[in-house]
Amino acid sequence: MGDAYAAAGLLWALVSVYALAGAVDFGATFWRMAFRAAGRRAAEEVAERYVSPLWEVTNVFLVLIAVALVGFFPEAAYALGTVLLVPVSLALGLLAVRGAALGFASAGGSLGRVLPYVAGVTAILLPAVLVLVLPASAGGLVPAMAARPGAELAVLFRYPPTYAYLAFGLAAALFVSATFLADYAATLRMPEAARAYRRQALWAGPVAMTAGLVALFVLPAEPWLAVRLVRAWPYFLASLLAFWVAMALLATGARPRAAVVAVGLQMVLAEVGYGLAHAPYILYPEAPTAVAFNGSVMFRALLWVTLGGLALLVPAFVWLWRLFVADPRRPRA
Repeated sequence: MGDAYAAAGLLWALVSVYALAGAVDFGATFWRMAFRAAGRRAAEEVAERYVSPLWEVTNVFLVLIAVALVGFFPEAAYALGTVLLVPVSLALGLLAVRGAALGFASAGGSLGRVLPYVAGVTAILLPAVLVLVLPASAGGLVPAMAARPGAELAVLFRYPPTYAYLAFGLAAALFVSATFLADYAATLRMPEAARAYRRQALWAGPVAMTAGLVALFVLPAEPWLAVRLVRAWPYFLASLLAFWVAMALLATGARPRAAVVAVGLQMVLAEVGYGLAHAPYILYPEAPTAVAFNGSVMFRALLWVTLGGLALLVPAFVWLWRLFVADPRRPRA
């Protein structure tokens, strides 16, 4: 039982890391497109400097999530695959299109001018698609889909909280990325771009918070999850307080790095609260965490493999960050 919940915690930690990294990555790709269209070259350049060296790195965590899910909870992987066949296929297609667009965006001529817009549109659609795993895993969808095979999206979009989750995924990606890019622009000594991103964060933040609260506490959810979400209220209250601290810091613009820390803390607290509430089930009711667990032997083997991979990945990421992102002397695009 303890190993099952430890495995679920590790899986959720990987999901949380990907959620934060993906929010910055996808949001920055969108802001690059938006500011290019608006003719705001300084703000576009900040996003481009971040996206260009790192857009491939984020997807490494997506691979780790898939490996951990199949290795730790194979029955849950099968059940989730049934529920999320169409959304996951759509997400992979969007990732492929975005990757191709970013890879060939440096090409000259009309192709090089169009592809950043393709990358931006697909990037902002990705959080909306990926966040569908949350309402899907709350339960009640597998029987409906068993009656109508292949009806995953139709069933999901008849579920009221889905729309709040979609709004939250979009707004959260814009909020987190704008807050981060405001600090990054300040680091690069580009005050005009920092102000532009700060203005975007000030409207995206309240939209994301409102959508998240509606999804969690207002719209009808599965009773088992609703009860456990209420019990996890200290985490959500602390997350709300961190959010207001971040908004106050963004409004003043005095300490952009502190605003980034506050936003990160807000997201982590909300993810911990949601993860603890969801802990008894990977997918309700088909895949209880304890029942779907693959066993302690497999858990320990995969744990060491995962830790070994992270031991290689984290230093490489830090080196890449310092070499291509954090150094203000790097030539501008």
